[in-house]
Amino acid sequence: LDYEKFVTVLPLRVDDTYPPEPPGGPGHAFDKESLAQGYILSVFKPSVVFLECREKSEIEIAAQIANVLQRQKVAKDGSS
Repeated sequence: LDYEKFVTVLPLRVDDTYPPEPPGGPGHAFDKESLAQGYILSVFKPSVVFLECREKSEIEIAAQIANVLQRQKVAKDGSS
């Protein structure tokens, strides 16, 4: 999965279980092959830092996301 060149992943920790453990398997209605868990493992690597959101309001979470995106924009093209 070569998403890193094209997609920015910003994990948000909103639950005590982290990384997420999506349901799947032969009895699951949509993910019979447990593909979601494979995607989780390929994206949520130990080096990927998540934003702690468990005790924050929606406004605080949005502000954190905006801050990260702004820093990436500045780093990418030198704009402010």
